[in-house]
Amino acid sequence: MEPTQKKGLSKGCLVALIIAGVLLVIIIIAGVTCWYYKDDLARMATGTAIDGIKTTVAENPPEGVDTVQFNALTDAFMVKLNEGQLDYEKYGVFMQAIQGVVGDEEITAEEADRLCDAMIDYFPDLADMVPSEEPPDTVQVEDSTGLQ
Repeated sequence: MEPTQKKGLSKGCLVALIIAGVLLVIIIIAGVTCWYYKDDLARMATGTAIDGIKTTVAENPPEGVDTVQFNALTDAFMVKLNEGQLDYEKYGVFMQAIQGVVGDEEITAEEADRLCDAMIDYFPDLADMVPSEEPPDTVQVEDSTGLQ
């Protein structure tokens, strides 16, 4: 008598295919969800980064940085970012500009200025929140010869 041949896949192979199929469906669903909510995810990432920077600046204020003005600018930036559509080209440039600042445990005045500049580049109308750094008016003094 001939041995009967099994037809079909083994149980282990069938289980592996089912698991692979479920993982593929989960990955597709996650990808579609991330694509659908990409604006919200970008805003959340920016908000988290800005909050971390504000906390660091509050704990260790850099010399020469007005923390009240810095907090007001970052708050106004987040309000404007949450209100409108994201411009992904500007957003990419902004995230590259602050990338080095986010990982630091201590923020310098230069990094704070770079962050402020990046926020103003993204929303130019925030420039009026930062006082201009023009030198004070110089007064000409006449010397004893009457020359200036």
